[in-house]
Amino acid sequence: MLKRKIYRELVAWKESDDHKALVIKGARQVGKTFIVREFAKDNYEHHVELNFLTDPILMRLFDGDLSVNGIIERMSLILHDDAISPGCLIFLDEIQECPKARKTLKLFAEDGRYDVIATGSMLGVSDSRLGIYKKGEPSTIGVGYERTITMYALDFEEFLWARGVSDEMIDDLRSKIKGCIPLDDVTYEMMMRHFRAFMISGGMPEVVRNIVAGENDKAIAAMDTILANTLGDINKYNDGVDVIKTRRCFESIPSQLRDTNKKFTFSRMVDKDNERLDNSTKQKYYDNTEWLGAAGYGNFCYLLTEPVLPLKANEIVDQYRIYLFDTGMLTHIYGPSARVATFTDDYRYNQGAVAENVVAECLMKSGIQPRCYRKTNGKNRMELDFVIELGLDLCVIEVKSGKDREFPSLRKASEVFRIDRRILLEKGNIHVDEDGVEHYPLFAAAFIREMIRGRDGFDENGLPVEGI
Repeated sequence: MLKRKIYRELVAWKESDDHKALVIKGARQVGKTFIVREFAKDNYEHHVELNFLTDPILMRLFDGDLSVNGIIERMSLILHDDAISPGCLIFLDEIQECPKARKTLKLFAEDGRYDVIATGSMLGVSDSRLGIYKKGEPSTIGVGYERTITMYALDFEEFLWARGVSDEMIDDLRSKIKGCIPLDDVTYEMMMRHFRAFMISGGMPEVVRNIVAGENDKAIAAMDTILANTLGDINKYNDGVDVIKTRRCFESIPSQLRDTNKKFTFSRMVDKDNERLDNSTKQKYYDNTEWLGAAGYGNFCYLLTEPVLPLKANEIVDQYRIYLFDTGMLTHIYGPSARVATFTDDYRYNQGAVAENVVAECLMKSGIQPRCYRKTNGKNRMELDFVIELGLDLCVIEVKSGKDREFPSLRKASEVFRIDRRILLEKGNIHVDEDGVEHYPLFAAAFIREMIRGRDGFDENGLPVEGI
């Protein structure tokens, strides 16, 4: 079994006394169903599982009387299960397929006799955008009665666990990153090797299990299946022409990331005659890219008018970069040569797209929203790969994947803007240079929260330690 951090969150939820239903969102095949099953087996004497995707007849459970007693009675009859009693866990898998079931989460929370966990691969997509739902249907979300968490594929630390790296070694690594202390050569080389493996395998559980077992052919087959399922979701959860548009947007991400511009360019979309789209038509693709983000297949990095706090207020909502949800999937799409170059650190191959993608992935999995800044004219021209709020600090990050040791934008940023910290992620050890730029290995992106610095009297959320 792969060790997952979300398991601790499930235990904490069970031990809480607010009786809210737990809703787990996340892209398909990140391990939602598996982890809930393991949690149920370990923590409940009895649980029932309903998968609305594989067994759509179960939707009939939510026809008629929608009282908790009525639902439980029908559930016992259909499942031939007389052991559905107070205290058991009810697991509603792929709940996006049954909006009526989603509405009952409030009822179960108010009743309080049963623990309920719901999972869904498309819950990030609004009901009105799902082709199988009627547009304008009232919201199925029970505000105040659900606790929602997002589950991602394995992060780098979970990947290290899967490869047998000890907690002691990871804790030492975490401590060195936190203290900005150089790693010894052996640790550095070992962690870089692990991280290169992470960049070509990604974090999808089935892929990781096969990679760890040395079943490379099965890992590649699993990637093919995941890609096919992703395209299948695009086909299923979009209407009409949106299927074509959304698919074009998704399939263009790898090539767009290889461009020096990197900003998602709608004009890259082409019609069936391979003609470039005019300005009026290309803007219609905006909703289709938004769908990819909502579905969990793309990590959005919005451009900023300027890198100034609050960052949210300075976003340009229709200009962004889209990074693929899983870097292993990106290298898979690029093909075998990309995997070889990434794992062997071949400088002849442009690895910039892969390096930036994995950093964006690490930031998102750490709960940090990445943004970027680009100015292409005037005297203060610069390009900042990532701009983030790291605790209470405004931080800019540059990613270096090759031999180029220059980073003029990072050096200039603090001259033009009020930047608290400048971080360079590169193929090199931890140190701070004479200009105050902090240098970390690429894999440190996975431990970005260890870099958070305190501020006297305030926690990292900006709240007074002694209370308001």
